[in-house]
Amino acid sequence: MSRADYVTVAKVMSAHGVRGEFKLLLLTDFPERIRKLKKVYLIQGEEVRGPYTVASARLAADKAILRLQEISSREEAAALKGWEVAVVKSEAVKLPPGHYYHFQLIGLPVYTEEGEYLGKVSRVIDLPSNDVYVVTDASGEEVLLPATREIVQEINLEKQCMRVKLLPGLR
Repeated sequence: MSRADYVTVAKVMSAHGVRGEFKLLLLTDFPERIRKLKKVYLIQGEEVRGPYTVASARLAADKAILRLQEISSREEAAALKGWEVAVVKSEAVKLPPGHYYHFQLIGLPVYTEEGEYLGKVSRVIDLPSNDVYVVTDASGEEVLLPATREIVQEINLEKQCMRVKLLPGLR
């Protein structure tokens, strides 16, 4: 499998303790799901390692502490700093209506209410108040669209399109 077959749920920040645990920066809107993980993969660039068996996972403030059966020392855990913790896309938890994984949105064609083609979602910027969809047209021009109900009118994954209300000043 390639890098594109995985969904990143966290990033290794540092080793934690002496038993091979590590502290994670959570990259999910549903942090409680980290405790339900059974198998994970570690990814850096295009390199994918795993599967690893989750021995324990717990939440700590806005972070998580993860221990994998295959990692038993602080040194091994420290060597993974900066690596992504991921699951196979097919095993990703189904999200509630109106929530999407970034991989589902990247590449999605975007149209205005009037049917004008704006481009494709090229990336998603996570911000505290709301996400921002970066839409890039064929010439490389970017439009930043706040992911709010006022702006995003419809996301239809079956039809592979997003319909937006383009307010003045967004272009």
